[in-house]
Amino acid sequence: MAARHDAFEEVSPEVGELDEEAFAALMAEDADAAAALLTDLAAATDRELRTAAQRLAARVFVQVGRVGRARTRGTRRLVPDRRGDGDLDLDRTLDRWDVGTPLAEGDLVTRRWTGHRRTVCLAVDTSGSMTGLGVAIAAVAAAGVVLTGDEKLRTSLLTFGREVDVVQRPGQRRAAEDVVTHLIGLRGHGMTDLSAALRAARLQLAPEVADERVVVLLSDCLHTTGDPPETALAGIDRLDVLCPLPTPEAEEAARALAARGGGTAQMVRTVRDLGPALTRLLG
Repeated sequence: MAARHDAFEEVSPEVGELDEEAFAALMAEDADAAAALLTDLAAATDRELRTAAQRLAARVFVQVGRVGRARTRGTRRLVPDRRGDGDLDLDRTLDRWDVGTPLAEGDLVTRRWTGHRRTVCLAVDTSGSMTGLGVAIAAVAAAGVVLTGDEKLRTSLLTFGREVDVVQRPGQRRAAEDVVTHLIGLRGHGMTDLSAALRAARLQLAPEVADERVVVLLSDCLHTTGDPPETALAGIDRLDVLCPLPTPEAEEAARALAARGGGTAQMVRTVRDLGPALTRLLG
């Protein structure tokens, strides 16, 4: 671990020890390095060090996830709609349309006025592409989404690789600290089935009474198994993407999939990017 993290010996000077003051100093100096180190410490083979790191991660990542929580209440706004209600959104429709083919009804995106009665499912990619800092970003994002849940914004959470695991169903109240501990305990492995994740998210959203059903996909959007993800968008009013540590290929895939889903893609290059990104998506 010392070979991967320059600050390892400062943060863990003795076997089983975690120096929280040294970690706080590293967090202030380089939040990404600190988050990546803490994520790896939370999976350390030394039980005492692992337990201490998990407790610290639950506190720190929840604190970072609180950034961007504030939302405007009691107002109405224009949102994309894929059910055909409202006025035609020409730009989003052109983004979805495969030029040269007949324009299908499902390609039409309209815009309508809505309140804030929404249901949101965060789908977190835990396939082999998600490691290190990517796991920390996923944990912070999950904490942020769970913390925003209230009577006007019902939230749910699932993780996926080849298989899908529902971590929190709509209406459930799971402590953000527990969610963080669950997420940092996962390690990237296996294939990426985006279409399975989108269908599972749709099943979480379908029974909800809401003006808008939104999926926030945290992934590099490079599917390696299953059906093409654009075939699994039915029943989802808007698909937004948080793309962690994007490569040029991942950024292109994320923006294309978000456009197909009538939403936007936010590139998350550092853990500090998450607060503003969540504000834009959930605000």
